[in-house]
Amino acid sequence: MKLFSAPKPQESQNKIYYGWYIVGAGLIIQLLGASLMHHALGAYALAITRDLGWSRTALSGGFSLARFESGLLGPAQGWLIDKYGPRAILRWGLVAFGLGFIAFSLMTELWHFYVIFTVIAIGSSLGGFMSVTVAVVSWFDQKRAKALAMAQLGFSIGGLLGGSVILVMITEIGWREFSFGSGVLILILAFPLTSVMYRRPEDFGLTIDGLETKSPSVNESQPAGNSKTRYEPTYTWQDAMKTSSFWMIGLGHAFAVMVVSTLMLHLPLHLVEGRGFSEVQAAGIAAGMMACQIPGQAIAGYLGEQIGKRKLTTTAMLMHGAALLILAQYSSYPMMILFAVMNGVAWGIRGPLMQTMRAEYFGRKHFGMIMGWSSVLIMAGSFSGPMIAGWLFDIAGSYETGFTFIAMFPIVGSLFFLFAGPPKKRM
Repeated sequence: MKLFSAPKPQESQNKIYYGWYIVGAGLIIQLLGASLMHHALGAYALAITRDLGWSRTALSGGFSLARFESGLLGPAQGWLIDKYGPRAILRWGLVAFGLGFIAFSLMTELWHFYVIFTVIAIGSSLGGFMSVTVAVVSWFDQKRAKALAMAQLGFSIGGLLGGSVILVMITEIGWREFSFGSGVLILILAFPLTSVMYRRPEDFGLTIDGLETKSPSVNESQPAGNSKTRYEPTYTWQDAMKTSSFWMIGLGHAFAVMVVSTLMLHLPLHLVEGRGFSEVQAAGIAAGMMACQIPGQAIAGYLGEQIGKRKLTTTAMLMHGAALLILAQYSSYPMMILFAVMNGVAWGIRGPLMQTMRAEYFGRKHFGMIMGWSSVLIMAGSFSGPMIAGWLFDIAGSYETGFTFIAMFPIVGSLFFLFAGPPKKRM
């Protein structure tokens, strides 16, 4: 019996637009990746520290090194997606992701951790965010922000589970048993969902967004505007990298991810061992942060066009910085709730809008490669945030200095989005 069934693209023409099946599958795939890996890192760190006695720097180094290597994979992943389509890349990634978790449950030495977690991170990259995003972008234009927000809802729900239920499960049943079960779940549930991930609607005689008439497309880039007629730019990755917009969005994204990656690993440790909260309370704070992504994504999906993507994303970056300063400087439970609300809403807003801006500025045709090269910049933030926080903790004995320092990056990064206007029309 099939775990997931959807019509062929041609069969959906007069029913539900096929792109929404891709959004649904992407939502579930990202839910599993977020809950079992990304937002479970803090729970794993807490359990492994107690079980094996490894230092924060050693753990941070392993998590960050894996992110560094998967980030370097970005251009190759983008090329593979553009050449073979997102479905094949998702399948390769999910197999590595699932088998990596099974191996993770058996590790005993630090070098095992470094090697195995690298496999998990690469599998997560190939079988997760970038591949799903390229698939969704390829099927939507005017509804792109809404579609991306819905697909990334899986990351929010997964984070809600990872910050609460999974923290308790890892504590209760053991991190090794949970890791093995995660690998099996990925292979039997996430892998079959890739069957719906077709490349683009034009391959099946369908139109983007499911409209009756095709949006005009030209070979030259047009600034993204508010007019009803949408022109699709066709930037190559080389041309995109010659624009200031590419670097502004990429650097802003990197500074935002510094906050996210730091909290994924260090938030439970800070709340439980640094602030004296119980594991249940820490799980509640983390879950609240992830729950607040959902209204943020609703804001992005429904108000991005009306208010302006750059204005909303700039505001979200400032909220990231302010939230991290609150986490660093205060210890009361009400202030931790304020931190969770601010950071969660900010995360939900800027996540889909960054990708929408990239797609609007540079087009769908080479979007995989453009995202791939962007991931090299993003990797710098993802790699450095946890390392800085862990290193400063080992020096100072608390996270206050590290969190305060990292909070400055999204505040500065807000300026990148503020000035990340659409590239000028090529003559």
